[in-house]
Amino acid sequence: MAIGLITIFFWPLSPYFSCPNFDFVKEAKVDLNGDGRLDAIRIIETNEDGGFTLKINKTIIKDTLNAEVDGFIIVDIDTADIFKEVAVHTPGESDDDEYLIYWYDGKKAFQMARIARWPEFTGNGKVLVDDWMGFWRKRDIYVLNKESRTLNIIPQEFYYVGIEAEVIEPFSLNHSRVDEDGITIVNAGEKIILLLCSPSKGDFYEDWYQIKTSSGFVGWAKLKIFSEKVKGLPWAD
Repeated sequence: MAIGLITIFFWPLSPYFSCPNFDFVKEAKVDLNGDGRLDAIRIIETNEDGGFTLKINKTIIKDTLNAEVDGFIIVDIDTADIFKEVAVHTPGESDDDEYLIYWYDGKKAFQMARIARWPEFTGNGKVLVDDWMGFWRKRDIYVLNKESRTLNIIPQEFYYVGIEAEVIEPFSLNHSRVDEDGITIVNAGEKIILLLCSPSKGDFYEDWYQIKTSSGFVGWAKLKIFSEKVKGLPWAD
């Protein structure tokens, strides 16, 4: 079977990023390690449980994603180096996209990262990864460690939200995430802005949100406290 051209994905940084429409393939020929020779890349086996076998020339990689694999893309994480990378993908069972990313040194393949949801490969050594948090997009940043050639997430205590809503039932705001003191009441009819989110490690209804009221007060509340007391949040699965 003839193998056509394959697109290498990277984009300039953009504040208006939307998930790109990747063309996943099962085989391709691309120079992965800058030696001037085309490397044969092929998915030779998949199963419904997410297991797959990836072959790069004579190198065999067996691994597992969260659901059946539909192919891979070739990405260029850092256009300043000689390498291009293979990102194996599954769409998941409910748009729960997941990727395993590999690099190849000419003899062996190495896993760089496991990434969930919607990545943007910027070409500058960073991968921006968006995740859906019920009514807003959370963005994480992975950075290429050039020595280990792994992608490492940059820890963030807070994530910017920037979503407006209207209060339909009063609830209280706290001075901080530590002191649940109910320092002020947000009244029905007030407009609020959700500024920041501090995610919990479990149920996202336990996530803390920093909220600015129409009077200018800024305080904190858990999502479970106000989720049914406001309207205008763009909820979607």
